Amino acid sequence: MQNESEKKKIIYYTPDNVNGLLKTMNACKSYRLCFDDLNSVDIIDPSAAEGPLTKAIYPGYIPDLSALKRSERYFEIGPELRINEVLKKGATVLPSILVRALTECGSPNVRNILTIGGIICAPKIRNSVHAALSILNAVVEIVSYTTASLRFMVPIPQLFTDDGRLFLKPGEMILKIRIPYEEYDVDYYNEIQDKHTTITFVGTASTFKSSISTCKFAISNWGDDIIRETEIESGLVEQKLPIPEKIIQGWTEKFSQLFTEKYTSFSPYVQKSLINMFTEFLSRL
Repeated sequence: MQNESEKKKIIYYTPDNVNGLLKTMNACKSYRLCFDDLNSVDIIDPSAAEGPLTKAIYPGYIPDLSALKRSERYFEIGPELRINEVLKKGATVLPSILVRALTECGSPNVRNILTIGGIICAPKIRNSVHAALSILNAVVEIVSYTTASLRFMVPIPQLFTDDGRLFLKPGEMILKIRIPYEEYDVDYYNEIQDKHTTITFVGTASTFKSSISTCKFAISNWGDDIIRETEIESGLVEQKLPIPEKIIQGWTEKFSQLFTEKYTSFSPYVQKSLINMFTEFLSRL
């Protein structure tokens, strides 16, 4: 955070398209790159900085970075789009599980400040939105000012490294969040509070001819990794509907074993709650 005298000294450059932004970043490696507000600044290339930093680049006026688009196969959301704007523009077209997660990420005033790019890049708040994007097979498109012609996709679960650091390197930025267009027959969202943290369970499923065709669920723990159990998801595919109570009990027992074998840090209260959520999710299929 800068003090008043520092802010007055900074000159802001505001390119109006992505190519102009990348060219400016490449030519001005010692400038600050700002997002969300003019106090949130990072040096594009710290090794190029010499003396006080007095110039910055603000991409907030680039239309593509604040757009929500829909093609035949994808939804694409610009990282600078604020959460309330995502909800306003996408409430009736985006997957309902994502709409619910975005609605729960803060009060209306908070959602009016947060951008979707900011919320997925912040380790301490990548909770329900990350989980929802994960089961929707969302990816982010990343570009670097050093290789403007090379753009690559990173799945949402891989946006952070194993030790919790953001995958982005200096000079790289997210251009869009891409969500494959799919129709889901069942959505499930539930969360609990425990020791000043929020644990969320999200799930989606599609059916075809009275059988499960896709089934995905995730657990998110505030600031920690997103938990996915693809073996259970795959095992539920082609299960005839409605699922018999005995089979639900069998999958619930398998799910319960995860808390004694892998996820032992959850309290007994959280374990029981998540097991109940999993059972309820299966019962709704």
